[in-house]
Amino acid sequence: MNKQELWDKFGKTFRDYDLESGAYKAPGRVNLIGEHTDYNDGFVMPMAIEKEITMLAQLRPDKKIKFYSLDYDQLVEYDLENLEYDEENVWANYLMGVIDEIQKLGESLQGFNLMFTGNVPQGSGLSSSAALEVVTALAVTDLHKIKIDGVEMALLAQRAENNFVGVQCGIMDQYISRLGKKDHALLIDCRTNDYELVPFKNENYQIVICNSKVERGLVDSEYNQRRSECNQAVEFFAEKEDGNITALRDVELETVIKYKNQLAENVYKRAHHVVSENERVLASKKALEADDMQKFGDLMYASHKSLSEDYEVSCKELDILVNLAAEEGVEGARMTGAGFGGCTVNLVKKAKVDDFVKNIKEKYKAETGIEAEVYVSNPGDGARKL
Repeated sequence: MNKQELWDKFGKTFRDYDLESGAYKAPGRVNLIGEHTDYNDGFVMPMAIEKEITMLAQLRPDKKIKFYSLDYDQLVEYDLENLEYDEENVWANYLMGVIDEIQKLGESLQGFNLMFTGNVPQGSGLSSSAALEVVTALAVTDLHKIKIDGVEMALLAQRAENNFVGVQCGIMDQYISRLGKKDHALLIDCRTNDYELVPFKNENYQIVICNSKVERGLVDSEYNQRRSECNQAVEFFAEKEDGNITALRDVELETVIKYKNQLAENVYKRAHHVVSENERVLASKKALEADDMQKFGDLMYASHKSLSEDYEVSCKELDILVNLAAEEGVEGARMTGAGFGGCTVNLVKKAKVDDFVKNIKEKYKAETGIEAEVYVSNPGDGARKL
């Protein structure tokens, strides 16, 4: 639907109150490199993708809020002064959580109608939920003329997911959805929340995302296990080396290797991944700034090997996708996201994109019986008012 068709639909769904209205967009994201480093105070480097959620909004003269999801074809209604978790319409909690956090700032809101639609694939690890939170925050604050900067808005959207939805996500997804910029990746320091735009302007390459279509099972229990193993490593290094070590971020790779024989095998492997992955993220920033795509691609492959062998969060299908990419002569490929399913991210020469998409779909289907979904994207813009 184009913007005019969306407004027509909005007009048919809601009464026009002739009050403040606006249209807004926020993108999903793919993490180019830096996986399972965020909760270890490390570095990540995502980019916004050209798949987005579009939201139309208008104030109402009462205290009611109405949400219409075009994709679910569902209309729900709540009372601004009594927001409670909705067990039935789980998607609505992402919007209510944001509104709740805005009200916690002491801001007085009036009622409003929101309608949204998106093409960020759900359940694929491309952060449709963060895009929905960010676009809601942008719409509601703009309608009410509430001044809030990009960083504060991203943190507010993260709190909404932590506090209202009950998912303990890190900061990456909301940051990139709000602060992303066309032709740039975003380097985020997950300890300080500082960020830096990194140019990704190479005309000869594109990012291609392959969705394995494997639902991400096991993530919660395995995730908690990994966190626990990382914490054991931190305690060990703090005792052996320096009491100021509070996260794997503070440990050098040679220190990890030095104690290999004193650490439980899994604890060593987890620490080896996180510490080497942080090094790869910082090296990737330098490679992109130098326009050295060959080097960046090598770092992506090395990241996948580490995630598969050291952190053990890949799965057969993700490994197949990365191996097929290597066979196709693709510059770089790795799993992206929490793991155990979801997507791979690939750095592909523009001239080879069509062949790559065709071949990887055919070969993946032949090996797994699964139809992969493939999305081609340049680094896109962050959230904005239309």
